[in-house]
Amino acid sequence: MSSVGKSSLLSLLQGREISKERIPTVGLEIENSILDGKKVNIWDFGGQERYHFMWQDFLRGAGLAVLVCDSTEENIKKTKDIYDKFSRYLNSKVIAIANKQDLPDALSAKKVQKKLGMRTYGMSAIRLDLRDRMREILEYEINTN
Repeated sequence: MSSVGKSSLLSLLQGREISKERIPTVGLEIENSILDGKKVNIWDFGGQERYHFMWQDFLRGAGLAVLVCDSTEENIKKTKDIYDKFSRYLNSKVIAIANKQDLPDALSAKKVQKKLGMRTYGMSAIRLDLRDRMREILEYEINTN
Protein backbone atom coordinates (compact mmCIF):
# COMPACT_ATOMS: atom_id res chain seq x y z
CA MET A 1 0.00 0.00 0.00
CA SER A 2 2.76 2.44 -0.74
CA SER A 3 2.15 5.62 -2.74
CA VAL A 4 -1.60 5.65 -2.14
CA GLY A 5 -1.60 9.05 -0.43
CA LYS A 6 -1.57 8.29 3.32
CA SER A 7 0.98 11.00 4.11
CA SER A 8 -0.72 13.47 1.76
CA LEU A 9 -4.04 12.85 3.53
CA LEU A 10 -2.35 13.51 6.86
CA SER A 11 -0.86 16.74 5.51
CA LEU A 12 -4.30 17.73 4.22
CA LEU A 13 -5.87 17.03 7.62
CA GLN A 14 -3.17 18.98 9.43
CA GLY A 15 -3.49 21.97 7.09
CA ARG A 16 -0.01 21.66 5.66
CA GLU A 17 0.93 22.24 2.06
CA ILE A 18 0.72 19.05 0.04
CA SER A 19 4.14 18.36 -1.41
CA LYS A 20 4.29 17.54 -5.11
CA GLU A 21 7.38 15.46 -4.37
CA ARG A 22 6.41 12.00 -3.17
CA ILE A 23 8.71 10.75 -0.42
CA PRO A 24 7.79 7.34 1.01
CA THR A 25 7.22 7.17 4.77
CA VAL A 26 10.03 5.29 6.48
CA GLY A 27 8.61 3.07 9.21
CA LEU A 28 6.06 5.13 11.10
CA GLU A 29 5.26 8.78 11.70
CA ILE A 30 3.04 9.81 14.61
CA GLU A 31 1.32 13.18 14.75
CA ASN A 32 -1.09 14.81 17.15
CA SER A 33 -4.27 16.44 15.94
CA ILE A 34 -7.48 17.80 17.42
CA LEU A 35 -10.67 16.16 16.18
CA ASP A 36 -14.03 17.18 17.60
CA GLY A 37 -12.21 18.96 20.44
CA LYS A 38 -10.27 15.85 21.45
CA LYS A 39 -6.55 15.28 21.12
CA VAL A 40 -5.84 12.25 18.95
CA ASN A 41 -2.69 10.53 17.75
CA ILE A 42 -2.54 9.70 14.07
CA TRP A 43 -0.19 6.96 12.95
CA ASP A 44 1.03 7.06 9.37
CA PHE A 45 2.50 3.64 8.60
CA GLY A 46 5.03 3.18 5.82
CA GLY A 47 3.22 1.08 3.24
CA GLN A 48 6.15 -0.96 2.01
CA GLU A 49 6.06 -4.67 2.80
CA ARG A 50 9.22 -4.44 4.93
CA TYR A 51 7.33 -2.34 7.53
CA HIS A 52 4.31 -4.62 7.93
CA PHE A 53 5.91 -6.47 10.85
CA MET A 54 5.32 -3.50 13.16
CA TRP A 55 1.70 -2.86 12.25
CA GLN A 56 0.09 -5.48 14.47
CA ASP A 57 1.39 -3.97 17.71
CA PHE A 58 0.13 -0.49 16.85
CA LEU A 59 -3.20 -1.67 15.47
CA ARG A 60 -4.19 -3.31 18.76
CA GLY A 61 -4.57 0.07 20.46
CA ALA A 62 -6.25 1.95 17.63
CA GLY A 63 -9.61 3.58 18.20
CA LEU A 64 -10.23 3.86 14.46
CA ALA A 65 -8.28 2.22 11.65
CA VAL A 66 -8.35 3.95 8.27
CA LEU A 67 -7.22 1.96 5.25
CA VAL A 68 -6.22 4.12 2.29
CA CYS A 69 -6.26 2.87 -1.27
CA ASP A 70 -5.66 4.69 -4.53
CA SER A 71 -8.98 3.65 -6.14
CA THR A 72 -7.44 1.25 -8.67
CA GLU A 73 -8.40 -2.41 -9.07
CA GLU A 74 -4.85 -3.55 -8.29
CA ASN A 75 -4.56 -1.48 -5.14
CA ILE A 76 -8.02 -2.40 -3.89
CA LYS A 77 -6.98 -6.06 -4.00
CA LYS A 78 -3.77 -5.26 -2.07
CA THR A 79 -5.76 -3.26 0.47
CA LYS A 80 -8.21 -6.13 0.94
CA ASP A 81 -5.32 -8.59 1.36
CA ILE A 82 -3.74 -6.35 4.01
CA TYR A 83 -7.06 -6.02 5.82
CA ASP A 84 -7.51 -9.80 5.79
CA LYS A 85 -3.96 -10.28 7.11
CA PHE A 86 -4.24 -7.76 9.96
CA SER A 87 -7.95 -7.76 10.87
CA ARG A 88 -7.42 -10.12 13.80
CA TYR A 89 -5.29 -7.43 15.49
CA LEU A 90 -8.01 -4.79 15.18
CA ASN A 91 -10.28 -4.08 18.12
CA SER A 92 -11.65 -0.98 16.48
CA LYS A 93 -13.86 0.26 13.71
CA VAL A 94 -12.27 0.11 10.26
CA ILE A 95 -13.11 2.40 7.35
CA ALA A 96 -11.48 3.00 3.99
CA ILE A 97 -10.55 6.11 2.08
CA ALA A 98 -10.68 5.73 -1.70
CA ASN A 99 -8.06 8.35 -2.47
CA LYS A 100 -7.09 9.84 -5.82
CA GLN A 101 -10.70 10.30 -6.88
CA ASP A 102 -9.47 13.20 -9.03
CA LEU A 103 -7.81 10.79 -11.48
CA PRO A 104 -9.79 9.83 -14.58
CA ASP A 105 -9.39 6.06 -14.13
CA ALA A 106 -10.31 6.02 -10.43
CA LEU A 107 -13.07 3.64 -9.39
CA SER A 108 -15.84 5.39 -7.50
CA ALA A 109 -15.89 5.21 -3.71
CA LYS A 110 -19.11 3.19 -4.00
CA LYS A 111 -17.38 0.55 -6.18
CA VAL A 112 -14.36 0.49 -3.85
CA GLN A 113 -16.69 0.01 -0.87
CA LYS A 114 -18.39 -2.93 -2.57
CA LYS A 115 -15.04 -4.59 -3.31
CA LEU A 116 -13.58 -3.97 0.18
CA GLY A 117 -16.75 -4.72 2.12
CA MET A 118 -16.36 -1.76 4.47
CA ARG A 119 -17.56 1.83 4.68
CA THR A 120 -15.54 3.80 2.16
CA TYR A 121 -15.26 7.52 1.51
CA GLY A 122 -13.96 9.11 -1.67
CA MET A 123 -11.19 11.66 -1.31
CA SER A 124 -8.48 13.52 -3.16
CA ALA A 125 -5.61 14.36 -0.83
CA ILE A 126 -4.26 17.06 -3.14
CA ARG A 127 -7.47 19.11 -3.04
CA LEU A 128 -7.12 21.61 -0.22
CA ASP A 129 -10.85 22.39 -0.43
CA LEU A 130 -11.53 18.87 0.93
CA ARG A 131 -9.71 19.45 4.23
CA ASP A 132 -12.91 20.08 6.18
CA ARG A 133 -14.52 17.02 4.58
CA MET A 134 -11.61 14.83 5.69
CA ARG A 135 -11.93 16.19 9.22
CA GLU A 136 -15.72 15.63 9.20
CA ILE A 137 -15.29 12.01 8.08
CA LEU A 138 -12.85 11.21 10.88
CA GLU A 139 -14.85 13.04 13.55
CA TYR A 140 -18.04 11.27 12.50
CA GLU A 141 -16.40 7.84 12.50
CA ILE A 142 -14.66 8.38 15.83
CA ASN A 143 -17.94 9.40 17.47
CA THR A 144 -20.24 6.69 16.06
CA ASN A 145 -20.34 2.95 16.63
